[in-house]
Amino acid sequence: MSDKRVRIGDISRELGLSNSTVSRALSSKGYVAAEVKARVLEAADRMGYVPDLTARNLRRGSSTQVGLVVSSLLDPFYAQLATGFQEVARRRGYEVILIIDGADRKKERDAVDSLLAMGVDGIALTPVSQGALERVQGYGIPALQIDRAVSSKYSLIGGDNRVGGMIATEHLLALGHRNIAVMIDHDQWTTGQARIAGWHDAFTSLGLEPADGLCIKLEDGQKTIAEALNAIVPRLLEREITAIFAANSVVAQLLYIALQDFGIEVPGDISLVAYDDANWTAMVRPAISVITQHVDLLGRKAAEQLIGSIEDEHLQGSVSSFLVQPTLIQRGSTRALDQ
Repeated sequence: MSDKRVRIGDISRELGLSNSTVSRALSSKGYVAAEVKARVLEAADRMGYVPDLTARNLRRGSSTQVGLVVSSLLDPFYAQLATGFQEVARRRGYEVILIIDGADRKKERDAVDSLLAMGVDGIALTPVSQGALERVQGYGIPALQIDRAVSSKYSLIGGDNRVGGMIATEHLLALGHRNIAVMIDHDQWTTGQARIAGWHDAFTSLGLEPADGLCIKLEDGQKTIAEALNAIVPRLLEREITAIFAANSVVAQLLYIALQDFGIEVPGDISLVAYDDANWTAMVRPAISVITQHVDLLGRKAAEQLIGSIEDEHLQGSVSSFLVQPTLIQRGSTRALDQ
């Protein structure tokens, strides 16, 4: 097989057609007889033709690409988000350039600079700094915040994290639990802050106050979280904690492992509700009750919002916010507290 890039002219010569006919058939723009189009597509596939997007964008004076910058793909949330985002983008005729920035300001800035250099038409981020958003806007293309917000000056597609935290805690309160801990890596972002606020709201709505020390912050990074849990979990029963709201999927998974390692039964000793319907939560026994924030929907909504801002001049420059409503999926990891 030749390493030479197959071009439109190669297909034209192969089929005895003009370059313009082949181009119209490949782009589906302009009239080409159905039989001719079928021949062109078959030949393009057989010969290994790949469109030159850079050249096409230069001819059009616009791009068919959008950028998506996320913190990680180790957290299933971001993988689901990217999948939903790409599904809509590709259906709308856009390719997605995905970059992982590790929730690092410099890496986020570098990611934005790379995407701007590629000439993308818009960028969606799970942002860590307002500066990155300002840089995108300064280039005259739409910038969109996904999941968390660092500025009210830019549009946001996210989950209603405060409602989600409240739903999780209300479920445990309804089962008779009162010593309900909330565990989270950190509260640096609006997502974590809102979930903790929702946990607190659930208590105050019943005229209660959570006991001191029940909001447990484990810091960042899987190794750090696991080490913190190894110190905390053996003391949970001594502290008479009967239920835990794990406020993100990474914390929930590492917590579940630690509970098993120390022989603490779920839900016999401690009831557990996790945030995010990660695949593992339905595979373990007992399966884990979760707050699902419908991440695939969130990703699809984000792509629709970003592309809408690109294509509709009336939306350009406007700021809007849309929050996907979370719901509880009740499984086997919670039980009524024995009175």
